[in-house]
Amino acid sequence: MKTQSLKRNNYFSPGRFFLLLKRDFLTNYRTIIITTAAVAGFVIFSSSISALTHSREEFHSKLYFMLLYLGGFIVTSRAFKEMYNSRKSYTYVTLPGSTLEKFSVKLISTSIGYVLGTLLIYSVIAAISEGLNQLLFGYTHALLSPFSRAFLIGAAAFLVIQGLFLAGAAFFKKNAFIKTILMLTLLAIALLIFATFAARLIFPGSFEGLHQMNQEFNSMRELTEWLGLTEVRLRMVGRTIRLVLRILFWAVLAPLCWTISYLKFRKIEA
Repeated sequence: MKTQSLKRNNYFSPGRFFLLLKRDFLTNYRTIIITTAAVAGFVIFSSSISALTHSREEFHSKLYFMLLYLGGFIVTSRAFKEMYNSRKSYTYVTLPGSTLEKFSVKLISTSIGYVLGTLLIYSVIAAISEGLNQLLFGYTHALLSPFSRAFLIGAAAFLVIQGLFLAGAAFFKKNAFIKTILMLTLLAIALLIFATFAARLIFPGSFEGLHQMNQEFNSMRELTEWLGLTEVRLRMVGRTIRLVLRILFWAVLAPLCWTISYLKFRKIEA
């Protein structure tokens, strides 16, 4: 019996996956409708105010990404709330579906599904708001361009950063959003301190002769001379750091967060 249960938990069925996805949507559809109505009112009001001032500074693009990031991180932070709810956890755990299927539903609905859903809803709201602007003010903003480079990069960055909040949702039972932000802040401070000490250990000679800053620097050469670094070496170190950070961000961060979240989710469900 234990062997059969283990096999079922590691098995992925598209049919069960879509049933779980449907169940997830039907459970939250009232919240989705209310939130959509609130967002629609806010977007239409903001668009009308902006139209009065004839502002063309990518209004809908900026507003969409603000709502995407803030709303997406909050939604993601609540992804596993059923698992930590004493009244709902048993019902959720006994749903007919494997651990992988249940986790995949949460991952996809809060990442790609959220981006596509908000894009569709916001595009409709934006079209309505601009129709009203044209009718009332004779002025319209540019609509979203989902295939532009800026939009694709912004959406891709959301999918990466969202993984951090998914991990936070798996580890924190309550107030996952606030606690995740707090942990990220503390981690950033710790990394900054570590990088400072590491730089002093790896390049001990680079900091020799460092004295109190009592002057303004008019060029990169003056700054590097003050630091005891050559300009060429400084640029080489900068390029290397940027390359490593880009690889870590775009190729490592999201898969790592998803893996950690899945392992924690599996442990909770067990």
